[in-house]
Amino acid sequence: MQAHAIVERSKLIKNAEGKPVKVVLPYRAYRELVELKISQEIYERPETQSAIRNARRDVAAGRVHRFKNVAEALRWLDK
Repeated sequence: MQAHAIVERSKLIKNAEGKPVKVVLPYRAYRELVELKISQEIYERPETQSAIRNARRDVAAGRVHRFKNVAEALRWLDK
């Protein structure tokens, strides 16, 4: 669900002073936000960042293998 669709379909709940205190949103939007948060948490882990840095170094140094398909990659991994 795109951001503008989430905003359009969400309902703001305000307190007596008119200040927003809660949001009711479509379940699909909620699930997408939870999945996004999980992905962000994985991305922010130190070991993930380290793996990304190592992978970038490998690519820059030419330590890469190119495969035409997944089956070819799996055969290479089994060696």
